[in-house]
Amino acid sequence: MVFSSPIFLFVFLPFVWFVHAVLPERFRKVFLLFASLVFYMYGEGFFVVLMLTTITIAYCSIKLIQAHEKYKTFFASLGTVSAVLILLIFKYANFFTAELSPVLARFGVTLLPTKFHLPLGVSFFTFQAVSCIIDFYRKHEERKVSFIDTALYISFFPQLVAGPIVRYDNFIPQLKYRSVHYAAFLYGLKRFIYGLAKKVLISNAVAPVVDKIFSMESSSMGTSVAWLSALLFGIQLYFDFSGYSDMAIGLARMFGVRIPENFLYPFVATSMGNMWHRWHISLSTWFRDYLYIPLGGNRKGEFRTIVNIWIVFLVCGLWHGAVWHFVLFGAISAFFLTIERIFKKNCSYRSKVLAHLYMMVLVFPAFFLSVRANSVPQFFEILREMYVPASSSVEILRLFDMKSVFALAAGLVFGFPVYGLVTAKFGSSKVFKCLEAVFLIVLFAAALSSNTMVFSDPFIYFRF
Repeated sequence: MVFSSPIFLFVFLPFVWFVHAVLPERFRKVFLLFASLVFYMYGEGFFVVLMLTTITIAYCSIKLIQAHEKYKTFFASLGTVSAVLILLIFKYANFFTAELSPVLARFGVTLLPTKFHLPLGVSFFTFQAVSCIIDFYRKHEERKVSFIDTALYISFFPQLVAGPIVRYDNFIPQLKYRSVHYAAFLYGLKRFIYGLAKKVLISNAVAPVVDKIFSMESSSMGTSVAWLSALLFGIQLYFDFSGYSDMAIGLARMFGVRIPENFLYPFVATSMGNMWHRWHISLSTWFRDYLYIPLGGNRKGEFRTIVNIWIVFLVCGLWHGAVWHFVLFGAISAFFLTIERIFKKNCSYRSKVLAHLYMMVLVFPAFFLSVRANSVPQFFEILREMYVPASSSVEILRLFDMKSVFALAAGLVFGFPVYGLVTAKFGSSKVFKCLEAVFLIVLFAAALSSNTMVFSDPFIYFRF
């Protein structure tokens, strides 16, 4: 069920919110769990069993860790491996069998082809299950753990399919002390509308131009179109994913739950390291806490630190998808992080212009193109067109219509902290609040009436 679909906006969400609001507190968690399972079943049907299996693994692991101190390492390892194994089978079995088949065929070994369906959100709910198992292993707290709490933590519908990834210790206490009030609902509604506008009015509007460009022969793009491809897809991806995150944060607040911010204006980043502090923050902190630090982090010398960086980001690339250009995406992140670490890139005030130039000319193009490229060869062909001057047979203006021009302009403006600056200066005034309320109504109406409001159009990160 897509957040921008009519059945979600006008049936599911109003019904769930109203029933949740009028129910006595003791029934709210059970109802939210039921609604979350219905939400997932609407899109994935029988595969809700897979999510319930992951929930059961996490819950049983926690209870066994609490009950058997002597064997807690064994039970934590067993639970983690079991949860990750489900992810490996359903997300990577097709990839590995396809890649290994030609190699093994040379030795007379034939692998049967696999056709596993990739369930929505499997990467996200698996990571949440793993994090709660590991957190209980580390802290081993003697506290009551209920199946309902664990199940709702993993399946909570606002962030179930594409994050942000929430920590158990941040989520569970809110279920106990949660209050649903008018101010929280209005804030959540505001965030939801801004997220919907990002998705529909900006990301969806530039998507047709992006698709046209990436369907071209790379050698015919020319330098200008190649640069345009990186710019437009960067805008499409950022406003799609940050739009989803805003909608998820807003929905959660409507139900009295705070979930973490996932983006902090990544286009103002001055290094790849700074970029990952601003882009998909919940994922980068997950990898830091559950992979980078356990590997030794930066505590075992410079060489080991660089090795750890490469391990983390190659795994991060594979997490995004079982195709080689996502592995390349992880390698690009690791490469720039290594370069920055070797040269100790620290931007002073006078060097910020050079830092932004470095990001715009080198980092952002490689970062975004490696996500969008249809293949590794196409990625390198487009980079060649970007950095080796070449003419284009494409008339750039013919790629655009008025909606995509507007979306490009809006993306270039609102990709930077314009809203934060305006609210910091005028946000406390009654006039600003009234104007913002009118603006939100206009945005919502514009999103609903836009022909880019494709009701079945999934978010880009649904495939991850």
